[in-house]
Amino acid sequence: MLSIQYPNPSSETRKELVWTSALAGVFLYVLLLIYQPFGTSQFNHEYKYVLLFPYALIAATAFGVVGWLIPKAKNTWTLGLEILKMAQILLITSVLSYIYNTIFISKIPISIENYVYMLIYTLALWTPISIIYLLARYIYLNNKQTEIIDRSEVVSEEFAKTDLEDLKLCIVSDYALDSLEIRCGDFLYAESADNYCSLFFYQNGIVHHKMIRISLTKLIERIPADGIQQVHRSLVVNLNKVVSFKGNSAGYKISMENVGKPLSVSRKYISSTIPFLKKLNTRP
Repeated sequence: MLSIQYPNPSSETRKELVWTSALAGVFLYVLLLIYQPFGTSQFNHEYKYVLLFPYALIAATAFGVVGWLIPKAKNTWTLGLEILKMAQILLITSVLSYIYNTIFISKIPISIENYVYMLIYTLALWTPISIIYLLARYIYLNNKQTEIIDRSEVVSEEFAKTDLEDLKLCIVSDYALDSLEIRCGDFLYAESADNYCSLFFYQNGIVHHKMIRISLTKLIERIPADGIQQVHRSLVVNLNKVVSFKGNSAGYKISMENVGKPLSVSRKYISSTIPFLKKLNTRP
């Protein structure tokens, strides 16, 4: 599950960060009122609930500061990175809460043992907040990815009208020991295997298969038609030959004419592949 990845929309915007930080603080305050940890259940004071509020303020501030300082250079969101972020917030919150508790609530000497108790209490309160936040973030990014796919206009009208029958695909092996020349309209797909590519294509109306020593990268460089494109790190497909597709933002499977197995479209290539298929009115 830690490998779940999504394009990261420059972390959260300032407005989103303020709202999520405030909600985290409010939720923590509610839990404090219900469970009254940190010895506050035995603490009798006229302004008891006012004195509990700084704990929520500390949590909200830590949430906002850590969220703002996380490097924006990351181009993907992963659950592992988000859990690391929540752990940092937990650590900061526990330290500041311990200092506040020691000075204003319990007024006991500072010690490692007492801090460990505070850390455990904070962890118990912070865990449900973290789970709710992680689930909400995952759902949000999942929906965001779907919007990107639905709104993407990768293929122009001119490109959609490209006549693949008029284009030739000439493939020469690395050592010029073997070659293949076919019309782009006859090409089905190519799958890489180490330093070779397995090519599937029509010849006299029958599907043929040929292994050629060439890397997938070099093969892509020699393809003159944009309708033939990479859909996976090891797969290049003639999208005009796709008859159906199904899946979601985590990945798609496409079915091709006269090909007995579904082919995978990885998450990285969804935004350039699925809108093209929809443009061709390929049925899902």
